[in-house]
Amino acid sequence: MIFKKSKPRLTPITKTGAVKRLLELAPVKLGNGNRLVLVFFDFKCPFCARFFRDTEELLVEMAEKGLITYAMCDYVVHRDAEVLHRALRCVPEGERLSYVRNVFNGGKVEVRECPEGNLGECMKLAEEVGVYGTPTILFYDFAKDRGYIHFGYMTPSEVLESLSSL
Repeated sequence: MIFKKSKPRLTPITKTGAVKRLLELAPVKLGNGNRLVLVFFDFKCPFCARFFRDTEELLVEMAEKGLITYAMCDYVVHRDAEVLHRALRCVPEGERLSYVRNVFNGGKVEVRECPEGNLGECMKLAEEVGVYGTPTILFYDFAKDRGYIHFGYMTPSEVLESLSSL
């Protein structure tokens, strides 16, 4: 028996104000394109780590070329990950992507006590736009005021396909 993988399931979203606020709250941001790829992640989520390792290079390159805005927003599912998410906010902004890369690759990170910052606010707003687990990827086109949410892991080619559907 051969199993055919179905296309990514994209749920439409048209909450521009909420998406802009999430982008403001996101601790990791790169690029300034009209099209947004916003990843909701948990540091202890194995599929978040896999998604990050498989797509980071592509998304960073697209953001650096101004094709997209790439952002990462916390959605803590595993309680023991909260300290890592809080610590991310104490890392200088330009070093946050390296911190995420280090955590997802199993490296040692300095975890010091940090205030919550906007962690709770980010998670509450995420739920308002339909996030209920990790990884969740939000694709949004600010020029068209619409986008899509996908729950679960995506391959780099699925990410590109979803971006082209905006």
